[in-house]
Amino acid sequence: MRWKEQRGVTMPEVLISLLILSLIASACVYALRLGVDSRDQLVKTTDELRDLQIARILIKEDLAQFVDRRVRDEFGNIAPQSFTGGDSLGRRRDVEEGELLFSFVRGGRLNPNAVEPRSALQYVEYVYLDNAVRRRARDYLDESASSEMTERILFDGLAEARAEFPVADAVGDIDWVREWPVAGRGDGAPPPAAALVLFRPEKDEERHLFWIGEF
Repeated sequence: MRWKEQRGVTMPEVLISLLILSLIASACVYALRLGVDSRDQLVKTTDELRDLQIARILIKEDLAQFVDRRVRDEFGNIAPQSFTGGDSLGRRRDVEEGELLFSFVRGGRLNPNAVEPRSALQYVEYVYLDNAVRRRARDYLDESASSEMTERILFDGLAEARAEFPVADAVGDIDWVREWPVAGRGDGAPPPAAALVLFRPEKDEERHLFWIGEF
C-alpha cells in the first residue's frame, strides 16, 4: 500500500492569511464606525431641525395673534406702546445681563369652558439671556409683585441674538432698525414684521422673518 506524501501549511502562508484577515476585519470595523457616526449625525441634525421648526411655529403663532393692548407694570404704570422691542429694553431689572428682544400681548389662548379665571389674552416676551433665546409668558396681562413668568428656551448655544424691525424711508426703501418704537414715530402702531437674527459659533448668520398681526 502506497502512502501519498502529505504537505503542511508553511509559516509564510499563515502570515499572509492572517494579514488578509486583519485587513478585512479592519475594513469592516471602519465601515461599521462610519455607519454609527452617520446615524448619530443624522439623529442630531433631525433633532436640531425639529427644534428649529417648533421654535419658528411658536414665534410665528405668537406674532400673528398680536393684540393692540398695553400692559401695566407692578407699580400701575401703563406701557407707552403695545409692542416694544430692541436694545433700549435691555435695562430692565430682570434681564440685566441680557436683552429683551420684543414684548407684546397675543390673543387666541385657549381656555375651554372658561375653567381658568383668565382671559384668552397673554403677555409674551422674548429674551436673549445666557446665550439662549427664551420665551417668557405670564398668566395675567398686567404685572404684579406676585406674578410669575413661565419660560421656555427656543434657541441655545448662541454667540449673539438680536431683533430687527423694518422701516420704510422717504423713497420707499426698507431699513432695518434694532429698536421699536422708532424715535419720532408716535402713532403707537406695531411694526409690520420682525426679524430674529441668530449667530452661532463658527456658523453663518441665521435670519428668521415673521409677520406681525394680520399683515
